[in-house]
Amino acid sequence: MKKTILAIATVAATLFSSTAFADSYVGGAIGQARLNLDCEGAPTCDKSDTGFKIFGGYKFMPNMAAEVTYFDFGKAKAADTNMSLSLKSTAIGVGVAFIGDFAPQWSGVARVGIASVRMKASATLNGASGSDSESSTNAYAGFGLGYEISKGLAVTADIDLSRGKFADGSGNLRMISVGLRQSF
Repeated sequence: MKKTILAIATVAATLFSSTAFADSYVGGAIGQARLNLDCEGAPTCDKSDTGFKIFGGYKFMPNMAAEVTYFDFGKAKAADTNMSLSLKSTAIGVGVAFIGDFAPQWSGVARVGIASVRMKASATLNGASGSDSESSTNAYAGFGLGYEISKGLAVTADIDLSRGKFADGSGNLRMISVGLRQSF
């Protein structure tokens, strides 16, 4: 028992030491998200919403990092006089980021990975309502710029792309966002 506790304490001390986190970063961003939804025949169609992402990464090479990201692509909505439909899109992604500095304080990033995309549909028809959801695994990609405003803190501007599937259809997901990234 004492050996197990000692082993756990040693691993925890190593993981949480400042050198282990020396190349890690976290961040968040908010912006406009869009789902390329087919609203043909619906008099009201809103394909855009506010979206956000939260991410963390670890640089395992000077210009490459492994990242985990949570995306909320917001809701797309369609309606007519007797019916309304909303489709909420979220995703959890794991991927690789290619990061490069191209001028003092300026950096660029290109991301690729795999995301588990969840689409949740909620519908109302003549007062009756229901919902359903579906998850699918899809590729995602992203591109961005960063400007370091102080040591380790950067303002970011990104575009993230993926695809969501629901029932027999699918649609492109896009988010253009601004945020902050803190490096350790």
